[in-house]
Amino acid sequence: MLKILRGLGWTLAGLLVLAIVVWCASRMWPVPESRLQAQQRLEARLPVSGRNGYALLWTLPFDDLDAQQREQALAEDVRRWEADAHGGSSGRTHLVANHAELHSRPGAGCGPAASGCLAQVRADPQRFVEAHAGHQQLHARLDQLADADYFASPFPPKGEGILVPLPAYGVVMDATSARALAYVQGDIDGALRGACRGLQLGRRLVPGSSYLVESIIGASLVQANAQLLADMLVELPADHPLPAECEQAMQPLRAEEQSLCRAMQGEYAMSRAAIESSAREFGGVLVLDRRSTLARVAGNLGWACGAAATAALEADRPLPLQAPPQRDFGCLSNVMGCVLTEIAAPVYPAYSSRPQDAAAMVRLLGAQRWLRQQTDDPVHALQRLPAQFRSPVRSPQLSADGHHLQVPRRSPARSADENPWLTVPLQAEPASAALARD
Repeated sequence: MLKILRGLGWTLAGLLVLAIVVWCASRMWPVPESRLQAQQRLEARLPVSGRNGYALLWTLPFDDLDAQQREQALAEDVRRWEADAHGGSSGRTHLVANHAELHSRPGAGCGPAASGCLAQVRADPQRFVEAHAGHQQLHARLDQLADADYFASPFPPKGEGILVPLPAYGVVMDATSARALAYVQGDIDGALRGACRGLQLGRRLVPGSSYLVESIIGASLVQANAQLLADMLVELPADHPLPAECEQAMQPLRAEEQSLCRAMQGEYAMSRAAIESSAREFGGVLVLDRRSTLARVAGNLGWACGAAATAALEADRPLPLQAPPQRDFGCLSNVMGCVLTEIAAPVYPAYSSRPQDAAAMVRLLGAQRWLRQQTDDPVHALQRLPAQFRSPVRSPQLSADGHHLQVPRRSPARSADENPWLTVPLQAEPASAALARD
């Protein structure tokens, strides 16, 4: 019996030694060079210049504060965040305790792409009057936000609780239907100016934000306001003078304006804080390899910052997304890290093409304006459409009925009834027809 127990002990000891050897070998498993390069690109934070609009974005829902008060409120919220060692606070601004907070009311929106917004407003103007009542200061602040150059969050990410506080995004889209209402009520130039300011704000948010959610909201702002401008302009004379704000806002988006690199760098920094916190927990080191997991995260995100992404944006080609990191021998000692990165991987490709579709909408808007100024038939005029209004892979084409200009949508549909085409009208249509189509 003793001999059997002794043999069993030696077997268990041998298995333990083997497990330790396998674990150590797994922990030393080399990280692919492509992931290391992606990690370097994500850690080399892009420089910023100009004016940071984050204080106004952070305090956007609050009226009757001047610029200095907004900066002070942001600084106080950052101080409170940094003093909370575990990140367990609500992530809300302290202003909510003593200031009324505005919210976007039900019925204020025309949908994320503002399709058919003019028709919706004409069908029920009172709904929009009530939804936007008392939001004049908010809409003025949204116009002011368009003057900022970037939106860098000063909140350092944490690894527990809320990883990083985020602004109240619900009110950022509030003004789009308000511009449509102004147009329907007769303030044509004010509506055009406001839509161009909204378009400009979106252009600044896409490349200049700290996190992906802000960049995607920026892309939605670009698309929605370009759609609204197209719907308004088609009802006006082709030579109707545009407000000065529109000339810059309606220029085609450059590749760097469609880049998600800065946003992905922020996502990487947030993931790194969570990974480092988890690695410090008791037993975390046994199932979470910080070095390997960070590299796997970089494999999910690094596509946004490479030269290949810039080339794809310049040519309007689909972005060269990396396939999700596959399980390898290194996962034996990094079970938690591999599982977490596999869960997160499918999220990012769904958003990668949103800025490209926003850029396509701006090109369609320019093509619409150019075509309506030509004297010949659109079929023939399209053959000499200036290069700035088309891309090598998505040139505008006429719809089957000849009433719309369109290019195929690249981003995944947000709903089952979303049009697979990005479209702008070439001639005005009755409100009832627009509502039926949308």
